[in-house]
Amino acid sequence: MTKYLNNIQLYGIHSSGRAVGSTGTGRIYADGGMPGETVDLETDRRQRGFRYGKTLNVVELSPQRVQPFCKHCGICGGCLWQYYSYEAQLHWKREILLNALQKYEIITPEIPTVRPSPLLQGYRNKSEYTFAAPDKLGFHEIERRDAVCNIEACFLQPETVQQTAAVIKRAAIEQGLPFYDYFTRQGLLRSLQFRTTTTGQLLVWLVCSVDDNRIMPFLRYLQQLLPDVNSWYYSIDRGEPVYVAGEQYLTEHSANLIFRYKASSFYQPNPLQAENLCAQVREYAALEGRELVYDLYTGIGTLACHVAHDAREVIGIEGNASAIEDAQHNAQANNLTNTRFLVGDILHTFKRDFVAAYGSPDVIILDPPRSGTLIEIKKTILWAAPQKIVYVSCNPVSLAFDLKQLCEGYRVAAIQPFDMFPHTHHVETVALLERI
Repeated sequence: MTKYLNNIQLYGIHSSGRAVGSTGTGRIYADGGMPGETVDLETDRRQRGFRYGKTLNVVELSPQRVQPFCKHCGICGGCLWQYYSYEAQLHWKREILLNALQKYEIITPEIPTVRPSPLLQGYRNKSEYTFAAPDKLGFHEIERRDAVCNIEACFLQPETVQQTAAVIKRAAIEQGLPFYDYFTRQGLLRSLQFRTTTTGQLLVWLVCSVDDNRIMPFLRYLQQLLPDVNSWYYSIDRGEPVYVAGEQYLTEHSANLIFRYKASSFYQPNPLQAENLCAQVREYAALEGRELVYDLYTGIGTLACHVAHDAREVIGIEGNASAIEDAQHNAQANNLTNTRFLVGDILHTFKRDFVAAYGSPDVIILDPPRSGTLIEIKKTILWAAPQKIVYVSCNPVSLAFDLKQLCEGYRVAAIQPFDMFPHTHHVETVALLERI
């Protein structure tokens, strides 16, 4: 049942990015409000015992509230912090990190200011649009997988992406290709992925629900309409991308290195800030040329290649065989002869016998998925006892949870948060752990 709560004072921030207030009987997490504001809320939702509310009216405005620059803000589930001034975004991202560390009683040096992103708009190199019957192409509405809002402009990606999406949408309607219907599970066109690079490439990846003889003629038609697109791919539902035309790989520059990667491979979505983050990893590792480095979750070898010039040897481990192919190519392209990249699930590969076979690491670089690192992996790290661990995290909560165990043998010597995703609550962190 919907309830209305008036004059709720918001005083803090939750790891989800929602402002926190008190109802007198407990906490409430508010969408659309900022800490320091007094708001009227509509609430009918509970999730895992937590109460959520939607801001209907701001009674007392925060002086750090600004006008969103995008007309879709508050509907599209993308960049929900547009109404925070950028100074406020950096402040509250730091608070999210600080709250997570305090929750798990992690002792750290003073947390510095979050490193600002070089770009506040047009910084993303990857996006995915969703088709929705009868004629929508855009992004999912907030917390709704069954609803898509038409997007007329998106400021997080280069302007050419939105222009290309608009051409493809018009062409699909002209050609009579049906958009996918979430409820009936009918319709051919499911989604449209874009990838760009700072080197000027644009890749288009069309995702269809079923194999259909209309796909290739449509893609050939699009190539005529969009001659500036560098790469064309398609896939069936969640299958692997099929190369169609143009350049088969994306190419990115970072510092004095060059990286090649496939359409399905991961590369940091904010490449300019990623270069700053890699520089921080190099600084924390402080290699002197004699160290053996393990790079866990190495991906396409980005961090491994960034530190290889300063190391005796770098060994990267990654479960994705396709990414390892990219990593091996990247090492060769950058004339790095002291790297080895191995395919293997970290849990099953990085064990005591692996360390015995390849040598005890002096430094471990740890860049796990958002969920963090499994307990057994952390146990092996503690047993391997490197002098340093450089932990790269995209989730303050899982970072703090992992540090709780790692700090049984290490101390946090330095920590630096980065803003990889302006106008969202997400914060990336690089932490240096030194053996006690």
